[in-house]
Amino acid sequence: MTFQPYPTRSGFVSLGVALIFGAATIFLINLLLQKNDPVTAFRLLVSLLITLTITIMALYATIIALKLHYQLNRNGLVIQWGLSRYRIPFEDIETIVSGKNLSTSAQFWGLNLTGLRLGWGKVAEYGLAKFHTTAALADSVVVVTPERTFVISPSHPDDFLRAWQTRQSLGPTQQWLPGVRRSWPLNSPLLADPMAWWLLGIAALLWLALAGYLALTFAELPAVLPVHSNALGRVDRIAGKATLLILPAAGAIVLLVNALLGELVYHRENLAAYLLWGSTIVMQFCLGVAALAMIG
Repeated sequence: MTFQPYPTRSGFVSLGVALIFGAATIFLINLLLQKNDPVTAFRLLVSLLITLTITIMALYATIIALKLHYQLNRNGLVIQWGLSRYRIPFEDIETIVSGKNLSTSAQFWGLNLTGLRLGWGKVAEYGLAKFHTTAALADSVVVVTPERTFVISPSHPDDFLRAWQTRQSLGPTQQWLPGVRRSWPLNSPLLADPMAWWLLGIAALLWLALAGYLALTFAELPAVLPVHSNALGRVDRIAGKATLLILPAAGAIVLLVNALLGELVYHRENLAAYLLWGSTIVMQFCLGVAALAMIG
């Protein structure tokens, strides 16, 4: 049995934000392609990354708002939250309480996007709670399990409570395991594995540091720079300072290629993916050292 949440404007608001920042992202891409000045190009690149991030977050908030619903059957409760489905087996549900029957209001620490509540909070009687709601606590229901508490907001909470009470005596048809099932692309190791986040995140920060340093110092560098020294330490090859730009370009290519290769091998051998992503950090560090050596 499927229960829809209380309707809100959050999906349309999030979609509007995504369209605005998506247009800004396209505008910045066009500017970036036209700029030859490294300093301006780097600033545009940082702005582009910010607007792109906001666009993706707003699009996902739109998906959450439009797809949010709750399914209750003899096996348990499913919370559809964006591209994720959280399964709660029926035997894990200790009790379900109407929010209007709670003696105190809940504390909420997440994001309230025109009614869509994302994040964690605290319900005095039941402790830390995960919110998947579009309504205030008084109009929601509290699902209590041994591991955590969930606050959800079916638009007809009394019908939801009656459906739960009716199914208590029926027994399950399947044995569920509690947990989250993610759809693509959230089931990608690049998004689901914390170690992948750390390794690729550090590599990306090192690349940004290299690109930013070169962009900010490029105008002050001499027209030619030493690029090689012989065994005696004497410079035997020079090149124009534009040669420096090859380093961040190479770093970007290595970062993208290794991220994709790691994604491909992760499902067969995650250690190989970790080594590949870790080598990306080493490569970014080496490129930074090379840039400093050339600048002197």
